[in-house]
Amino acid sequence: MSNLSHLLKDRLDHYGVPGAALAVWSGGKLTEASAGVANLNTRVPVSTDTLFQIGSITKLYVAVMCLQLVEQGKLTLDDPIRRWLPDFKLADENVAANVTLRHLLTHQSGIEGDYFEDAGRGEDRIGKFVGMLTNLTQVHPLDEMFSYCNTGFVVAGRLIEVAGGQGWDKAIRGRIAKPLGTPAFSTLPEQAMRYLTAIGHLGAPGKLAVTPITYLAQSNAPAGAMSMASARDIVTFARMLMDNGLAPNGARIMSEASAKAMHTRSVTCPRHMNIDAIGLASFMWDWDGDNAFDTFGHDGSTIGQAAWLRFHPKSGSVFVLLTNGGNGKGLVHELMDEFFSANAGVKPTDVPSPVAGLKFDAARYVGAYANVMETVDVSDEGGALVATIIPSPAASVIAGTRRVPLAPVNEELFVGVAPGYTETATYHFLKPDAAGHAQYLHSGVRAHRRVQS
Repeated sequence: MSNLSHLLKDRLDHYGVPGAALAVWSGGKLTEASAGVANLNTRVPVSTDTLFQIGSITKLYVAVMCLQLVEQGKLTLDDPIRRWLPDFKLADENVAANVTLRHLLTHQSGIEGDYFEDAGRGEDRIGKFVGMLTNLTQVHPLDEMFSYCNTGFVVAGRLIEVAGGQGWDKAIRGRIAKPLGTPAFSTLPEQAMRYLTAIGHLGAPGKLAVTPITYLAQSNAPAGAMSMASARDIVTFARMLMDNGLAPNGARIMSEASAKAMHTRSVTCPRHMNIDAIGLASFMWDWDGDNAFDTFGHDGSTIGQAAWLRFHPKSGSVFVLLTNGGNGKGLVHELMDEFFSANAGVKPTDVPSPVAGLKFDAARYVGAYANVMETVDVSDEGGALVATIIPSPAASVIAGTRRVPLAPVNEELFVGVAPGYTETATYHFLKPDAAGHAQYLHSGVRAHRRVQS
């Protein structure tokens, strides 16, 4: 870990990350490190106790609670959710009548995934949010493919409330945080303020400023809008998952069968996407190329904060990095390579390089692709593709319009690097029509439906 701690402190400025907390489990030992500041205005140093927003790592907690309720006979994975939410409505009545909890947990519902309207702050906020989905449309038909769906996890959170008889905040604390032995885990500002907390920072590395908006809408809490934790807390949670539902303190959080179900493939992702497969909420990877998924975890991103969890059960290794702005993706890439190479004998696979001179028909890709979060306008500029990404008004606080030159890897996959960043992103053009025109652009694990040729 000494190398990892040194690398964290040495590379923080290089990637323009204000502050970070790192915790790893290896060889039966927890080791922690921290660097930088929790807030560029106050300059308070990050410590290993600092709470960061963990974003969508929360989705793993949602899956655990859903499976607890399945074990208790209070929910099922494959009945329509209207069994518990009889008034559930969407723009597509067929989807509203037939979508299941399994669809929600595996991101196969097709419901527009990044609907972040604010339904308020009361204990009824999640129920109110679900009631606001009446006119929400599909980015793809039910079960046709997958697209990352925050909205679906808020609906799953509502199922937890209704079937479990507790509001969201009490449920996650009572069902997971307290029995797990992580009392600092917080879902409300008044809980988190008992501890040192990190604030997010927006802007390009080197030009960062404290975000004017601390949290995403509280009514999106089950998708990851509010959860805050130390890196150590997340290691404890991952050790429970790695030990098939048994917490380090001996508490049985979920059954062995449920834990294994979380890590059984439900979705195979397009080749070379930044995740290889999806279980029940879990992201899955085959880093050693043996066609078996042996690394699990999730990423999280909120307003100016980002988090990463990976665990490798074969070697008993867990890695957690929490950051509060800048190019955290570049930093985590270096740190994960170092940690897993040394402790597990595997490391994350790299995005493939473009193939020089590869011929392609630009007309198959040119057009506008959209979801509720953004529009991606793909244009042909002198025989080369350029993606102009235009955020919706609701998403513009997180990222502005950006142009990304795309280079081909094969007929389906192009890659590009956003200005000011170092990590390559993938752009999969999927589901060609009879004329060969892609009907979907899949990037950032999200589908964008073709809306204009």
